[in-house]
Amino acid sequence: LPPVPHSAGDMREKMLEILFVVLTIVFAATGYSLHQWGRPSYQLTKRNPNELRIVTWNVGGTGGHGGRPLENQFLPHIAAVLKELNADLILLQEIAYEKQVDRLSRLLDGKWEAMVSNGGSRSVAILARRGRLYSRIRPDKKYNGLAASYRALGNPPVFLMNIHADPYSAQQRNRLIGWATDGLMSRFPDHFKILAGDLNLDIDIDKRRDLFSDDEYLDIETYNYVAQRFSDVTLNTGSTAEPDRRLDYIFADVKRLKVDRAGPWKGKRVADMDHDPVVADLKFE
Repeated sequence: LPPVPHSAGDMREKMLEILFVVLTIVFAATGYSLHQWGRPSYQLTKRNPNELRIVTWNVGGTGGHGGRPLENQFLPHIAAVLKELNADLILLQEIAYEKQVDRLSRLLDGKWEAMVSNGGSRSVAILARRGRLYSRIRPDKKYNGLAASYRALGNPPVFLMNIHADPYSAQQRNRLIGWATDGLMSRFPDHFKILAGDLNLDIDIDKRRDLFSDDEYLDIETYNYVAQRFSDVTLNTGSTAEPDRRLDYIFADVKRLKVDRAGPWKGKRVADMDHDPVVADLKFE
């Protein structure tokens, strides 16, 4: 009998099976998985009391075009987003002045401890609740960053760094990120370590290079310096800033925790913001 011809649907299904096998082999050879290749952005769920929820957010751009720092009239929107997240740690960049953080804390029901850097009109801030916040590494104007210990009942202590790297100079980014990484590595060995903030690194060399970077390869070296010491917990979860850039990161020591959910939380910008809040739910082992 002559062979029965395959339908178009059968052929498509066969081709998809072959493609899946090829991709699996390629990803296995390169150290990637299909899950890593296209993880979704952050999907909000009810906070698990046994997890640490951390959010980093560059809130600049609400003062008009040009990336000016957060304006007071947009604080209620920022507070509403952060209330919905119900996080333990909030790391903010591009704060205009310290009183803005005081007002934001009041809008968040006033149950937050807060620290603000002395970085002028583009300061960074750390807010914490369900635990105590302790200042670590005295802030320096040339380093736009904050270091703190966070201690919550029932969990190991956390040593974290919130930084906002220079948007135009790869050399300045390298210095700040190196300072923050070395500071985390060299202090408090009993603490769990987190480095987060707007690092202004977009290391996809296939994208446009005229957006902000002046040395793509130095940025790649800077990223690798951090990634050799900490895990990039929001890797492959999508862009964090317009236009299709990944600038905001959460690095953590995943040897001591499980990453349940992580990535940019889309649709929460206001005014001329170009950054999404980036969130991670971390469970201590």
